Amino acid sequence: MFKISEFSKISQVSVKTLRYYDQLNLLKPAHTDKFTGYRYYSADQMFQLHRIMAFKELGFSLDQIRQLLGEDISLEQIRGMFRIKQSEIQTNLDKEQARLDRIKDRICSIEKEENSQTPHEVVLKEVKSQLVISYRKKAALCQIPDIFQELDSHLECYQPSARSKMVLWHDCEEDDDEIDIEVARLITHPIPSNSPFIVKQLPEVPMMATLIHHCWTTRRCTASTELALWIERNGYRMKENEPRREICIPHENLSDPEAYVAEVQIVVERA
Repeated sequence: MFKISEFSKISQVSVKTLRYYDQLNLLKPAHTDKFTGYRYYSADQMFQLHRIMAFKELGFSLDQIRQLLGEDISLEQIRGMFRIKQSEIQTNLDKEQARLDRIKDRICSIEKEENSQTPHEVVLKEVKSQLVISYRKKAALCQIPDIFQELDSHLECYQPSARSKMVLWHDCEEDDDEIDIEVARLITHPIPSNSPFIVKQLPEVPMMATLIHHCWTTRRCTASTELALWIERNGYRMKENEPRREICIPHENLSDPEAYVAEVQIVVERA
């Protein structure tokens, strides 16, 4: 038997932590002196302590570890808890990868700004009022094809020959899983609205800054950043409360079905 201080040195786990595990019924001393209150641990308890530390390294909470060490837990329950943890870690990895991609995009934008060059031609033009049917929801970038599929399935009943795809971006896209996206199809004549599919007239825009580029609806690109930099450098400003528009036309020479020639459109006014 080892005193708690001796067990702490051998295991390299602090006395404070051992006392806390005792309070949580996670690792009870093998014996507690009823007169002095001293805690004593056996050598066999080193195995249990090592299991606790191993589970902690895998990201399990102390409550979860207590469940994993319970005598009444089945192997299937243990397997299920590990699968849940695996899913949580994968989700975190995906979010960190998305954050890394944004950092790479930002570095690329900074380098282009440093060179004071815009690789695409920017055109200012007037955009006439457009009749569209749209579907707006909060979703991730990767869900855009599915949202368009829902819209197109509804539209087939009325006008199967709808024209180009359009995406209206309503927020600053800080959360990759909760982007305020509105997908739309340009239509040639009015059809009934049927929530969540809304028919509306996009207003005429007297001055729109536009830029043509290749894009994929499920990936981020730097075209909007390039256009924003051009606007700032050339004495314009983006008009408030106007969503950025992106009209996408399928590119027959690209093998990827999600590849498009796209026109980014931002409503501007003189600064």
